[in-house]
Amino acid sequence: MGVEMAIRDATPGDREAITSLHVRVSQRAYAGMLPADYLADIMPDEKARLWEERLSGGVDPERLRVTLAHIDTELAGFSCFLFDQETQFGTYLHNLYVDPDYQGKGIARSLLSASVQRLSAQQRNQPVHLLTLADNHPARRFYEKLNGQIIEEKRNVMASNPELLFVRYQWRSADDLHDNNFNLERKNLNFWRCKSRS
Repeated sequence: MGVEMAIRDATPGDREAITSLHVRVSQRAYAGMLPADYLADIMPDEKARLWEERLSGGVDPERLRVTLAHIDTELAGFSCFLFDQETQFGTYLHNLYVDPDYQGKGIARSLLSASVQRLSAQQRNQPVHLLTLADNHPARRFYEKLNGQIIEEKRNVMASNPELLFVRYQWRSADDLHDNNFNLERKNLNFWRCKSRS
């Protein structure tokens, strides 16, 4: 019998938990890629402002979709799709983060699948893209397993670190991303029993 994971949409009351997880995962994932003083001193305030802006007035479904995964009462991961940024590439998957204690257990795939299913039919037909650091090899392996196509390499993404190289991945549609994810999930047979809540 598997562990049950609850999936639901974010609310303003989730802001602190999301910010905390975002900071912890970023500090661990980007250690050695981003300056230590940025990760320790600047980035936590940036993430706090980001999630205050995104969630304080409620989640605007025309702008974004934030989906959470909980194991018991603990926030295990979150995703955020943005519908109003760099729209020439489609819908922007800006965040897909999983708590280090739960990484490697299929939560990112389950969360991604549930997130795409929550999009409208029109949104599911749109391309999906994301940016990741070129040196973030674990993330890149994950996106390449999902058949993400590299369409761009660029610098000047982060004002504080303009020299860093980023890679943009794209999928033809959110449905394609979902289908690639589902096929990978079936291959790995690493399923979570998901309970979806509105």
